[in-house]
Parts: sequence; C-alpha cells; structure tokens
Amino acid sequence: MGGRGPDMWRRSGCCSGPRDEVVQVDLFSDGRIVGLVALNQIFEQLFAMGRAPDASVQDELVKMVAAKNYVPSKAEAEYAAGLLREYAKFCAKKQKQTRRV
Repeated sequence: MGGRGPDMWRRSGCCSGPRDEVVQVDLFSDGRIVGLVALNQIFEQLFAMGRAPDASVQDELVKMVAAKNYVPSKAEAEYAAGLLREYAKFCAKKQKQTRRV
C-alpha cells in the first residue's frame, strides 16, 4: 500500500488544473530539503523579465514562492537568502546555456 506522500503530490495536479512541478532545494545550506511548487516557473518568469539575482529581487522572490507554498514567517529571512542563492545559480546556468547557443 503506497500511501499519500510527496511522490503522489509530484504526479498529481490540483483541481484538474495544470500540474506545477515540485523542486526540492536545500534552502538553508544545512541539508534540510524543502519542496517548493513552481520554483522553476518563478525563476523562468523573473529571468525573462531581466531581473538580476541581487538583493532587489529577494522580497519579490519570497512573495512569488509564498503564493504557491507555505513560507513560515519565522523563516522568511532564511527563505529569502536561500531563494536568492538558488536564483543566482539558475541565472548563471541560463546565461551559460545562452552563450553556447
């Protein structure tokens, strides 16, 4: 008997709508993995808007992530720092891919 767990959540959509991808990241840089819905879509959107991975985008990142995910108020600063770090990695990867094309 499989149960209802994270694997099931990654495969199912809510309310027959489009399925958002769940991305697992180490936001706290200590090995604790957090699953976030639509993180790649959020990063893609910000990148397409030309938003640089700097402090000016941190609040927007947290708000966009919190629209689809639970962000504990006590951990907002850690989420902001971790999301910015992950967005910087994403941007570096996208820019590297763009240079190769």
